[in-house]
Amino acid sequence: MSIVGIIVNPNAGKDIRRLVTPATHTSDGTKVGIVRRAIVAAFESGATKVLLMPDRHRLSEKAAEGIAGNIVLVDEPLSGTRFDTIAAARRFWKEQVGAVIALGGDGTSRDVAIGWPDAPLIAISTGTNNVYPSAIDGTSAGAAAAFVATGVVSMSDVGRRSKRVVVRVEDGDKSIDDLALVDLAFINSMFTGARAVRDPNTVKAVIAAVATPASTGLSSIAGRIHPVGRWDACGVFVRLGEGGRKVRVPLAPGSFITMEIAEVRPLELGEEITMTGKTILAFDGERDLPVSADGVVTARVEASGPLLIDVEKTLVIAAQSQMFDEQARHVTNKDLYTSPEEN
Repeated sequence: MSIVGIIVNPNAGKDIRRLVTPATHTSDGTKVGIVRRAIVAAFESGATKVLLMPDRHRLSEKAAEGIAGNIVLVDEPLSGTRFDTIAAARRFWKEQVGAVIALGGDGTSRDVAIGWPDAPLIAISTGTNNVYPSAIDGTSAGAAAAFVATGVVSMSDVGRRSKRVVVRVEDGDKSIDDLALVDLAFINSMFTGARAVRDPNTVKAVIAAVATPASTGLSSIAGRIHPVGRWDACGVFVRLGEGGRKVRVPLAPGSFITMEIAEVRPLELGEEITMTGKTILAFDGERDLPVSADGVVTARVEASGPLLIDVEKTLVIAAQSQMFDEQARHVTNKDLYTSPEEN
């Protein structure tokens, strides 16, 4: 079977930063519309089955209403947290899904990578800081996912291995392995709190796999000093401190602050950075893991992240193969609906 999996994070794009910055709010209705278009396009382009991640807001269920086809809401217990995304990605891996569409921000993409490290992924930006995902229409995403899942377009032609920050924490009798897809930050704070990093004075250092001056969030600190592109075979390390270069940085959309840079240097792939002492680790902009004063954190940038599907290239190859011609189509739009009504 040619299976497409879709994950929509109902909490993405709704954190506390919307109360204190002009960050965009991505409504539930917008997410439902994206998923709905992706489902229709996936069936139109040859998918035989679509798996959906359940969620407490019932976004996936609403998106699937009125669409005929083999649509399955996977049977997973819900926590209302990021662990729902991790569990769904792991389930998709087990079900041998051919391509995954994930709606969210950097944190959602990271959770997909935790659940399925080699996920064939189309990441659609509906979060706050969208460095890893891209602004992709659901129709294009659904079609590209189906063409890859069916094998009409080879993954070897359109999939590219993304980078990640691989993290190892040795803290007392605990050994923890984790990852970030964009950046790992060392935060001088006592509590994880609301998770989003809002106080620039607490940021001690950042290791970034992707750092562009066009981004927002912690990676933009490095991006405005030493840019590193998505496909560059390197990363960058930045240590904050007094007496250095002062840079204006958007830690959140539409909100700028001045940060003082004590050190910045490029990192080769596989080159390790070791940090010691009490800190909270923030993965892709969210505080997550406290480390004690005796803890040791080792991190490196690797080209071992998910396989990102180039949507535009996939559709170009499909067009060149005449897959949009009437005789090549597997279904027609009228076959996809049991009701003409749209949500």
